[in-house]
Amino acid sequence: MGPGRTAAESRLKAALIMSGIAQPLCRLDELEEGRARGFDPLAQGRDSVFALRHRNQVRVYRNRCPHLDVRLEYRKDRFLSADGQLIVCYAHGAQFLPATGECIYGPCLGQTLEALPSCERDGWLLVQMPEGLPLPG
Repeated sequence: MGPGRTAAESRLKAALIMSGIAQPLCRLDELEEGRARGFDPLAQGRDSVFALRHRNQVRVYRNRCPHLDVRLEYRKDRFLSADGQLIVCYAHGAQFLPATGECIYGPCLGQTLEALPSCERDGWLLVQMPEGLPLPG
């Protein structure tokens, strides 16, 4: 990453944060197919949201299992099954569809992850953070 890109990132992040419209998470080209990444857009010390690319669609979810209000990953950026086809809560083994966040196996069967509104702008993935987003345990 060159110095020009770093300066452009800083300007974009500052403008979006000042506007209160959306928070930048990452450049879209940094989010690989079949992978997920956690983010701490509110600078609270842990990843409160995660983004994934599945079947070339990008989704952003709150990092919270609907079963017991715990974070989903067992270590940094480990939100998906080994084959990248399902989101997994490593505390309970619940499995969720990446496209909808619906639980298809586990103690929260039929419940869904909280999807967050997101968009792409100038190659960046932006997310609209809800007011007062509490941290999962």
